[in-house]
Amino acid sequence: QWFDIIASFAMFLGALNMLKLQVIKIIKKQKNWQYSILAVVGFAFAIFAGFFYRGANFITISGIQDENLSEVAIIIAEELNETNSFNIENKIMASHDGYEIDKLFITEGNAKLFMEKLTPYVAAAELKSKSWGAHVQTKGSLFYWMFINIITPLGATMFALLAFFVASASYRAFRIRNFEATLLLVAGIILMLGRVPIGGLIPWWAVSILIIFGIGAIAAPFIKERTILLGIVGGGIVIFIITGTLMGWNQNPPPLLSIPVIQDWIFAYPAMAGSRALMIGISLGIVATSFRIIIGLDKSFLGDK
Repeated sequence: QWFDIIASFAMFLGALNMLKLQVIKIIKKQKNWQYSILAVVGFAFAIFAGFFYRGANFITISGIQDENLSEVAIIIAEELNETNSFNIENKIMASHDGYEIDKLFITEGNAKLFMEKLTPYVAAAELKSKSWGAHVQTKGSLFYWMFINIITPLGATMFALLAFFVASASYRAFRIRNFEATLLLVAGIILMLGRVPIGGLIPWWAVSILIIFGIGAIAAPFIKERTILLGIVGGGIVIFIITGTLMGWNQNPPPLLSIPVIQDWIFAYPAMAGSRALMIGISLGIVATSFRIIIGLDKSFLGDK
């Protein structure tokens, strides 16, 4: 379990280092130090919501008389913004050890205010909280509220802005210069088309033309005569389309000429193999670096050279 131990310490040290850098930036009022205040406040709020304040309070009721059952169901339905109170009434009747109201309150004050509405109609109303650890994934807790209403919109905004930078970088990187750039260009186009609904609507003949163009791009550095290259590409397209039409591909196209199928194959085999090789290299680097730190050969984290 060396990796788990080192990863835990790395997360702790990384958080402290981030906090240290942001605080120094605020104290020295370096460029854009105002944003560091938001970073420190957000860090403190996340620690508070995760380790010190659950905010996942719920209410259980029991001992409801039959004449009060409908009134209790109506009060709960209004709190849950539900129009049909009969479903809640049936759930209360089916519960034998007490009915847990399907709502979490971030503060105990709000929960107690709601309990006051139920007190005249129930024999017992108990305020409880979700267990520590489970509260971070419980809908209605403070941490869950922070994740859904702050972190998720900020992440979506960041990736929306990142799309423009990716498009600009892709334009520069995907220009056909050599075999590797051509392969990257073709794979990128197929993956982008295969991930959107329009990719499944592309007919087989359009996919065959893309394949012929890809083969022509790969063969371009080896054929100096452009007229010969143009003839090979044009002839290949004509032969491919005629052959597919005669074989009935308009009704039953082969899976090889389907963009989603090609995209799934790229993800399942070449991309998976590359990612595994990359992860193996990263893991070996982590193990080697961690071993040097553990036995004392590497003391750079202490400031030594």
